[in-house]
Amino acid sequence: MAPITEKSPKPGKAGSWLALAGLCAVVVMGAKELVRRRMKPPLNLRGKVVLISGGSRGLGFAIANELGRQGARLALCARDLDELQDACGRLAEAGIEAIPFVADLTRQASIQPLVTEVLSRFGRIDVLINNAGSISVGPLRSFTHADFEQAMDLMFWGPLNLTFAVLPHMKETGEGHIVNVTSVGGRVSIPHLLPYSCAKFALVGFSTGLSTEAGAHGIRVLTVVPGLMRTGSYLNAEFKGASEDEFAWFGLLGNLPGFSVAADYAAQRIREAIENQDRVCTISLPAKILIACEALAPESTRTVLELVNRYLLPESSRRHAESGKALNPVLNAVFQGLTALGRNAARDLNE
Repeated sequence: MAPITEKSPKPGKAGSWLALAGLCAVVVMGAKELVRRRMKPPLNLRGKVVLISGGSRGLGFAIANELGRQGARLALCARDLDELQDACGRLAEAGIEAIPFVADLTRQASIQPLVTEVLSRFGRIDVLINNAGSISVGPLRSFTHADFEQAMDLMFWGPLNLTFAVLPHMKETGEGHIVNVTSVGGRVSIPHLLPYSCAKFALVGFSTGLSTEAGAHGIRVLTVVPGLMRTGSYLNAEFKGASEDEFAWFGLLGNLPGFSVAADYAAQRIREAIENQDRVCTISLPAKILIACEALAPESTRTVLELVNRYLLPESSRRHAESGKALNPVLNAVFQGLTALGRNAARDLNE
């Protein structure tokens, strides 16, 4: 008699229907949860203690001004004491309470003392905004390993370590909000911004995953994905390779209306997302279009970016870094006219 062999059972119709029913149940529960959250009243920021890294200038200062006008109590963190005191002084003139805290977020040893000091001063931290960042612009060959390390230290390890330092307090209180300011460069890697994009991609991954786990402790996590903004930061960016040309293209795109948005508008959108307890806030139409193109047609999008890199962006083998190189007189006159909004933003936002 032939031996009896046991065959693996094939999934029948009952199993398929069960899987489909389970999927439908998850979708329905998710929809109900979304509706429930939308029905909740907006978060009232009045009296909330908000810790903002990189809060002395640029977008961080714009966010501080926006939240402060809603009655939030602000703890501003940056590396430069003079810039912090200037920022807090300008906010105080507008009737906004802001206290400066000096800390270098690239040094892990300085993070826990910062959180302890803020808690000692205010008694709690309701909202953490991880905003500190910097930009280096240039072709890949102009960057070194150290450039990638510096970007990761400031824009990934810094936010991660600061979040870890604040989380125990928020878990103990059973509530809190963490806002991670990433970038469209963290969703679509842009040529000549590789160290920046690598750090922002890592922060997007951390923020997205954290948002699905922190909810069990009553903590909301918001991932902010801005496109180009007129903050004046291009004046303090680092340019490598053909620095004059890199400064020109980056300065123009970062300040032209249509390609960029005003920092005050971005700060308002972030404030609304915090109040609505959203998980994602993508800012600017160009950023949304670029992210959609990458999601729907990645091959075509990367081909276009390759052509942009090959034919439109400058190329150089120079490795030195310089800030804001002057252009020749003719180009400089045109450049100054087209970037007037950016210079105004730099003046208004301490850049």
